Parts: sequence; C-alpha cells; structure tokens
Amino acid sequence: MINAITGRDVYLYDSLIKELKKAEEIKIIVSFLRESGAQLLVRDLKKQALKGADIKILTSRYLNITEPSAIYLLKNELGDLAELKFFDDEEISFHPKAYFFKNETEDVLYIGSSNISFSALHYGVEWNYRLQKEKDRQAFDNFLVEFNDLYDNYSIPISDKVLKKYADDWKKPSISREIDKKSYIKKSKEQILEKEKPHPRGAQIEALYELELAREEGISEGIVAAATGVGKTYLAAFDSIDYDKVLFVAHREEILKQAADTYLAIKPNKKISFFNGQNKDKGGEVVFASVQTLHNERYLEEYFSQTEFNYIIIDEFHHAAADSYLSVLSYFEADFMLGLTATPYRMDNKDIFDLCNNNLIYDLDLRTAINRDLLVPFRYFGIYDQEVDYEEINYQNGKYNSKELEKALSTHKRADLILDNYKKHAGARTIGFCASIKHAEYMADYFNQNQIKAVCVHSSNEKGPYYMDRNKAVKKLKNKGIEIIFAVDIFNEGVDIPALDTVLFLRPTESYVVFLQQLGRGLRKYHDKEYLKVLDFIGNYKRAHYLPLLLSGQNPMEFDSESYQSSGDFEYPEQCQVNLDLRLINLFEEMKENDPLETRMKDEYFRLKDYLSRRPMRLDIYNGSDIEVKNYLKSRYYKKGYLRFLAEIGEINDIEKAWLDTIVEEFLLELENTRMSKLYKIPVLLSLLEDGELKAEVSIEEVGLSFMNFYKNNKRFQKDLNNKKHKGWKNWDKKRFIREARINPVKYLSKKKYFIYDEINKKFLLHEDIKSYLSHDLSRHFKDIVDFRKMRYYNNRLKNI
Repeated sequence: MINAITGRDVYLYDSLIKELKKAEEIKIIVSFLRESGAQLLVRDLKKQALKGADIKILTSRYLNITEPSAIYLLKNELGDLAELKFFDDEEISFHPKAYFFKNETEDVLYIGSSNISFSALHYGVEWNYRLQKEKDRQAFDNFLVEFNDLYDNYSIPISDKVLKKYADDWKKPSISREIDKKSYIKKSKEQILEKEKPHPRGAQIEALYELELAREEGISEGIVAAATGVGKTYLAAFDSIDYDKVLFVAHREEILKQAADTYLAIKPNKKISFFNGQNKDKGGEVVFASVQTLHNERYLEEYFSQTEFNYIIIDEFHHAAADSYLSVLSYFEADFMLGLTATPYRMDNKDIFDLCNNNLIYDLDLRTAINRDLLVPFRYFGIYDQEVDYEEINYQNGKYNSKELEKALSTHKRADLILDNYKKHAGARTIGFCASIKHAEYMADYFNQNQIKAVCVHSSNEKGPYYMDRNKAVKKLKNKGIEIIFAVDIFNEGVDIPALDTVLFLRPTESYVVFLQQLGRGLRKYHDKEYLKVLDFIGNYKRAHYLPLLLSGQNPMEFDSESYQSSGDFEYPEQCQVNLDLRLINLFEEMKENDPLETRMKDEYFRLKDYLSRRPMRLDIYNGSDIEVKNYLKSRYYKKGYLRFLAEIGEINDIEKAWLDTIVEEFLLELENTRMSKLYKIPVLLSLLEDGELKAEVSIEEVGLSFMNFYKNNKRFQKDLNNKKHKGWKNWDKKRFIREARINPVKYLSKKKYFIYDEINKKFLLHEDIKSYLSHDLSRHFKDIVDFRKMRYYNNRLKNI
C-alpha cells in the first residue's frame, strides 16, 4: 500500500476505493464537497452502508464551494444510511481534509490536501499521507478525537430544511466557475471523446430528491418549473425510467423525438413507441404521444384503459389548460403525473396549477440557473424605440391588434435602428423574434439588402424568397452559413441551438413565459460562448417597465411599486449586465407611477373573472394569480378581509353587503387568519358543511366522524401524525376520534366567540348571532376559506419538506 500520494500519476481515489470496500466505519471531514467528487464515491459508499458500515461526513458551507447537488446526491443515494453534517461555527476557519477507515484488521487515516472533487481525487497535484494507527497511535487518536469533537459539538445535521435553505441561497463561486470553464472547454475540444452514459447532474439531482420526497408525502401530481436549458426532459426521464408504463405527452413532433432519444440514451434497451398522426403504437414501455392525436376521444377510449400508465409526463405544461390537454388529464389515472414548464407564472399559465393541486415541487428560475453556472450570463441592451408609438395601436384582451402592430413595426426607420445596433453589438449567430410572418419576411429582406445573410423561419405554407426550413436554418446558422434567422415564436420550444450567441427582441413583450423561453434559447452553454448578447427594442408598450424585474428573476405580478426607486436598484444574475437607454429609465419610472399594486390587484381580479366567467373567490386568487393572496386579505390599500376587497371594488351583492360591520364579517376574518400550524381545525370546520351548505350546529359524533374520515382519506395529512400523541391513530375507534376532536380543535375554536361547544348536549354550534345570517352565500364563503386554508397549508408544507 502506498503511503505518500502526490497526485498526477498516483490518485487518492484509487486508495480510497480500496479502503472503502473493506471498511466497517467511515469518517470523512473535508472543507468542501463538489458533485464531481460525490459522483466518484457515492456508489461505493452506498454498498458499504448496505453492508452495515457506519458513515459520517462533515463538510462546510464556507464561500459556497460545497455544491448543494453534491449533498443532494449523497442524501438521495444514502438516505438514513449515513450521517451528514455542516460545520456551523463561522468564527473558525475550516480547512481539514481527512478520511478515516476502520476494518476488521486496522484503522487508517488519509490526511492531506484533497477535498471531495473530481480533480482533487483523480488528476490534480494533491499531496496526501496514509497514516496507520499502529504506526503512530497518538497522532491517529488526536485526529480522531478532534473529528469527534467537531462532529458532535460544532456541527448541525444536514436536514432537508437546512439543505433546501442552503440550495435556495447558493451561487456558484467565481473560483469554481473558472475551474469548470477550463474543464468544459477542454472536454468540448476533445469532442467528448466517448459519450458517457447520462446520469443526473446539478439541479436534476435536487429535483429528483424533491420529487421523491413529494411522493412520500402522498402527492400524486406536481409541477417542475425550470429555466429553458436546465434539462427538464432528462430529469423527467431519470424520474420515470423504471416505471412499468410511461406516457410522455407534447404538442410538437420535435419534442417527442428528442424525448425518445433522451430515454434511449439513458436506457438503450428501453422499448419505446409513438402515438401520433402517423403511428398508433401503444406497445412501448414509454409511449410518446402527440396531444393533438391523443386527446381525440375515439383514440383514448379505443386504445387505452384509464389505468394504462403508471407515470404521465406533460411537457411544456403551460399549455395544459387547453381543452386537448384537459381531456387527456381527466381520462387517465396514473400513480404520478409530472408537468414540466419553463416558468410558473400564473398570469400566463391560467389554471395549470389547479391541474396539479397547486403542487410546485421544484422551481429553478432563470436567475438561479445563471447564478449556479448552469446557463451562460447575458449582456442585455435595452434600446429605446422611438419609431413606434404603441398608444396609437389598438389594445384588447392583453394583446395588440396584430395587423396594426405589424404595420407599425415594419418601417425603414425602425429597421435602420435595428440594423445599426445589430452591427454594433451582435455576435456571429443571431435569432430575431418578430411579431408576425410578414414582419419576419420584411426584416429578412431588409438585412439581405444590407449584405447581412438572413433568412426567415415560420409556419405558413406560403414561402417567401428568404424562407428556409427550420432544421436547415439551424444547421446553416451553426456553421455560419447564415448570420441571422428572423422567426415568429417557432423557436420558443423544442429546438436547441447552443451555439446561438445573440437574440433580438423586435416586438413588444406580451407574455412573460414567451419572453423567458426566447431568452433561454441563447443561454445554453457552448464551448466558445462566454455570454449571450440581448438586443431588446423597447417602446411605450404595456408592461414594458416589467422587463428589469423579469431580467432580475423576480415575478412582475408580485412587484410593489414602492419597493424600489429605479430600475438600477435590481440585482441581476451573476456576471450579467443590463444596459438601459436613459430614455427608457425615464419611461419605466413614468409607467411605474401609473401601475401601483392596488391597480394591478383590481386588474388581476377582473382578468380572472373574465377567464372564469364568474366572480373569483379566495382559492381562485390563490391558484390563478401571481399577486399573493395575502394582499387581498390584509392589504394596505384596502380594509382587511376579502369581503372588504369585494365591497370596495363594487363586486359585492346585497346579502354580503349586510354582513359588513357585523359579527359575520368578523367571523370570515377569523377564518381567514386563524392560526393553522397543523390541520386539525379543518375537519371540524368541514363537519359544519352538509352538501355545501353551512349548518348552525352539529353533534360531536358528526365532528368525530369528519375527523376520522379526514385522517383516513388524506395521505398528505397522515404525514403530520407521526408525533407520539397520534402515532397509533390507525387503531383508533370512533370514540377515540370524537375525544381527540373535542379536546383539541373543538376546544380551541370554542375559545373564540364565533363557536360554542355545548358539553351537556354534546353539540358544536355557531354563535347565535351568526345563525340569522345563514344562507347559500355565507356557505360559499365559508367553504371557500376552508378549501383555501387547506390548500395553502399543504403548499407551505411542500416548500419545507
């Protein structure tokens, strides 16, 4: 056995694996862990853990060098088979690197310079020494005692909550970026020598962990929102690959073909089939289906049983509110359904959250993806477009009139502005996003007249002189056969162009989802690309002043006009630059003043009302708006409570108007705001409802029955029942449920003046003064609050699991 390990030709990794394979105790202390190193060790660690080895790993959060994905990987593979801790004393520097192994015959320690990373274990110049306990017992024991002291007294367990907090705040440090950049360039230049079998990386590891946790919580459907370019298709494949029967649904053939290639790259012998316009093959272990074909009722019922699939994936889930998707979702009953989207903004996505019971399982926005070095940074140029006055263009239902817009955008003066800035800033490969086919054709013609090799790509059957097939255009752009493609939304989804280094926004931003998708087209990593150049031509169009918020990674609908003074106050992603024309800054300030949160709350309410064709209630606001529901319940703009909000915007009926300044208004406020650290009050409140109508009283036996049904039929609630008091609930009889309901939630609610427990007659009652107001309207408000509080509780819990 080699004792002096100096790196280069003698790797520490080889020695560690030999020790691991015979170890009964493993203790590791390193100043940082990187995913590349964790990938090297995790399988052998797991093998030993399954044999009963005791494993303890101690690392730090110093300078953010420890990668969250490395910890998630270890927790995902090792679970409770190992103990992981963070050193937790910020006053003390923490730089140890040591590996303890104990087996039947000896105790050894490797100590030196190697942290857990690929380079430190495999090819870097790292000096480490193998110390046997029998050779220097005192030194060995000193190191071991110090490890135990640090582990026991100066560290905290890496719980799911601790890790999630670290991951949410984590940014990739500059030193790690530089190391990985050199490694990425070297790997690309060697043209990825041999294609290694794909395995989960980075954010995919984290998302897989959160998906598994969610399923353990009893969740059977959810959304993963991740920025374009992070690898959502691979994530879905990794998560579903071992299920017996999987359905992958998308609306474009390119997406289906790419998804099929992804599954086969992970498991080449996986049996796949396609169900689309040309093929009706349902025989694959994974079936890739076009939603346009699948949603046809005849095909659904003729080819598939409702329980055909164990796992269903809906790609580009922001389309799922469409009737074609809804028919698919309502037909099948799978063990798990996963929706994939680039952004979870409700304003664009309508009610897709409701389709997944509002379960946003994992969210990695564009800002976080850039901060983590998963995407390249951008250099954004906001260019003032004075050639178009959007006030002169008709605007209805959130969109500009397409014909008027097309005419206003297709002028020589505006094209000159675009061309001048293109020549000044653009790189070698550019896509310009246009407002219409004719606009794209106009721009392609104009650029060609000015000796810039340009084509237009669109979906029309009428092919103009500069039209080119999309795949051919992408190939030519990559090989520099052309310099720019002008497109109309056709590059939003299903196409990867990593070499793209410039994007032009040549039309007003009307959809946050589309803006981020199109921006994401150019953010994928490529070996000679340091950043993406973005040229955005901005005029006085609706929502223009939201652009700095989008670029900073914030949700515009949560924006409060009083929260910042100017666009320069935003913190943009790491290494990103935002350059705004001074005239735009002035324009944004003016637009901001005319767009306070109060106005947007009203606008959102009426937008939802139009969409739902009825008055939105609290749960509708929670599910359908990006403005937090708390603003509607405790607004500084309106008096407290949703009832008051409705009253002040003129959306209240005569029955509800009579509740104002009475015990009923107080009652609804109490329900909206009562503490709910657990859900025990919900089944008590539900017992007062019969066929959707609120009752004045209910027997304690009915309360207990509601309590019992809630326990037994609600898997997510059952996760809250692991404390000593409720651990044996499955063996309780009806009397025990009645007792538990009475001594806790009934007793608590009865302390409020709105509820009474009549101990003599064993009844739970509403206050006498509320009874006279009982009506269908009050029942609707009561049920809405209960459903809203239950939904919010589960989602808050999901965020913290």
